[in-house]
Amino acid sequence: MQRYFGRIVDKHVILEEDDIFHIVKVMRCKIGDKIEVVSDGRLYEAEIKSIKPVMIDVIGLIKEDHELPNQIILICALLKGDKLDYVIQKATELGVSEIVFALTNRTIVKVKKLDKDFKFERYRRIAKEASEQSKRLRIPTINRIVTLDRVKEVKADIKLVAYENVSGTTKSFLEGIKSLEKGKKLAILIGPEGGFENDEIAFLEDLGYKCVSLGKRILRAETASIYALSVIGSYLERK
Repeated sequence: MQRYFGRIVDKHVILEEDDIFHIVKVMRCKIGDKIEVVSDGRLYEAEIKSIKPVMIDVIGLIKEDHELPNQIILICALLKGDKLDYVIQKATELGVSEIVFALTNRTIVKVKKLDKDFKFERYRRIAKEASEQSKRLRIPTINRIVTLDRVKEVKADIKLVAYENVSGTTKSFLEGIKSLEKGKKLAILIGPEGGFENDEIAFLEDLGYKCVSLGKRILRAETASIYALSVIGSYLERK
């Protein structure tokens, strides 16, 4: 069944206009067809009662949970072009709970242009659609741009930063993941295309971030995000 995020009011399903369009024009649903609806982190089975206008009623609760056992925060330096779209989509599929965009010294993206044209609603929609596709119960929080000094506002129990100058063994990365206790939060910070400057790493270490290696190869920024989240998710779902 197709999954949508919406609201439940007196057993009636309230969806966004885009979702209604998708049900009618894309999925070509008919009266009696069933869909899944996520509301407040709970999953429901619902049935289409009318098409013109669209009316959908809840018929039961589905017990299902595809979320990771821990909250994972991805702090991602701003990337050029559609690379950010890709990271948001794949990070959502991999179970991230929050995405923070960070501005670093070597960020290539022009901030003034971003401040004016950065379409956060579009990024939130990418996360919503990826959550529906991957059968999640939550849509990750998409945060606005923060400068590196404001990364201290991100609250996490385990804080890791992927640093290209410590490439090699992944032991420190895996140790950081393994130290994550049930119910605790982990933040992983991935830098820009040009990497971090030494003073930035020193600042992050003062904030409690531990430098870790993602392996012997130097990864592109977007690849590093997906690789790190894949390893984290794989370990947590083995427990």
